Amino acid sequence: MATKRFTIDGYGQVELNNVAFRRDGRIEAQCAADSSDFSDGIENGMLVAVDDQNRKIKLPVDDSLPIGLVYSAEHLYDERTPGLKNFKLNATDDFLPRVGYLAVGDKFTENCVCYDSAEFSDDATFVSALGAIASTGLYGGFDATGAIAVSSAAPTVGPKLKVTAKTTMPDGTLGVKFQVITA
Repeated sequence: MATKRFTIDGYGQVELNNVAFRRDGRIEAQCAADSSDFSDGIENGMLVAVDDQNRKIKLPVDDSLPIGLVYSAEHLYDERTPGLKNFKLNATDDFLPRVGYLAVGDKFTENCVCYDSAEFSDDATFVSALGAIASTGLYGGFDATGAIAVSSAAPTVGPKLKVTAKTTMPDGTLGVKFQVITA
């Protein structure tokens, strides 16, 4: 039983299809990334814990802190590598991550996902399961890696996300559309 990140080219991407936090202001943009948690950087589409008291963004380990979705504005660091898939924030960046607090009914599409290798043996099996969500439901929840953990069992702690579609990201790669069932 091991968590396996779905293989993507580059870094996580997120499309906000219909989320309330952009309209009602439930956004955190003044907390720095905890450098011990994000040595590999922060990707769009990650679920993170917000420690407002210490002004830090951390990887979620339980539901003791509010959990939100990273949707930072992309910056072009190198004109030779444009595209959303080439963007991540480093913990040492001058830019702080932007995190939206989820609410019931929010919908978003992303590719920063992972799965348990005991449930889905490889990426092909995982993609096949995504294609069959009409008959077999899939759910998402937080994972200690920051990626959304997709499983046939609904999470018991933290936000519960329902997979509503297997779709594509703007660059044509696989995307997973989620709807928030409980925040």
